[in-house]
Amino acid sequence: MDTLLRILQQRNPDTPTDELYARIICGQIYVNNQRQRQPSAVVAADAHIEYRRPRYVSRGGEKLHAALVEWQVEVGNKVFLDAGASSGGFSDCLLQFGARQVHAVDVGYNQLDYRLRRDPRVVVHERTNLMTLKSLDPAADAAVADLSFRSLRGAAATLLSLTREGWAIVLVKPQFELAARGKHPALDAAGGVVRNRELLLQTLLGLQQQLADEGIAVQRVLASPLRGRRGNQEFLFQISYRRTSAAVAQQQDAAIRRRIHEEVQRLDRLHDQPNEERSSGSPM
Repeated sequence: MDTLLRILQQRNPDTPTDELYARIICGQIYVNNQRQRQPSAVVAADAHIEYRRPRYVSRGGEKLHAALVEWQVEVGNKVFLDAGASSGGFSDCLLQFGARQVHAVDVGYNQLDYRLRRDPRVVVHERTNLMTLKSLDPAADAAVADLSFRSLRGAAATLLSLTREGWAIVLVKPQFELAARGKHPALDAAGGVVRNRELLLQTLLGLQQQLADEGIAVQRVLASPLRGRRGNQEFLFQISYRRTSAAVAQQQDAAIRRRIHEEVQRLDRLHDQPNEERSSGSPM
């Protein structure tokens, strides 16, 4: 018996200790098929220890992955704008699905994963606000977005204006949509987490209507298989410019409203089992 960190040091003498430590606390080490985050945890010398590398550089990649698969979205050989790129989960996912190039845009600095930063297919736009972005070179065919601390109202129109094909996949964060309307008692009482299902539903329906008022149609809706870090249920919308008659638009909007209801109703089934990021494992 010994601590997990010491056993990993003994089994992996060529791997720096700080890297082993980081893998443990980041939840990438499994002991006898159970995740172990404590470097000081006592482990049997013959325990089966596995390093499970996440499929993408961040959890965001899994969220976008679910939408691309569910909706069978073709991203191959396209140029994308990734707004709110952060560490690059969406960018990583797009590249693995065959995107030709990704513009990683974020107001932050030095957040993008080092591997993506060095990838020639990634154009890094740091300290860049989406709302002040005028053009991209090469031009983006379509876009994805994971924006925080603001509503998608206004931002969605800017996002679409920067694409040639006029469509995008956006991560909807109900807590920020609510916050954009002013203080909400339910949100404050829950520590910033939208727990009330009816409030969640009305927030999504309200956003759909607000986007429609801006000439933007919600084409598809999907509940994210992973919650946000604090426990907020997030959703993915595929949006585009509205290019149909008023009568057809009404029918499409009604269908999307029904779909939003269905996605909210299936949340209990979606989270019956703990949903972790997919990973590939290797013994350690």
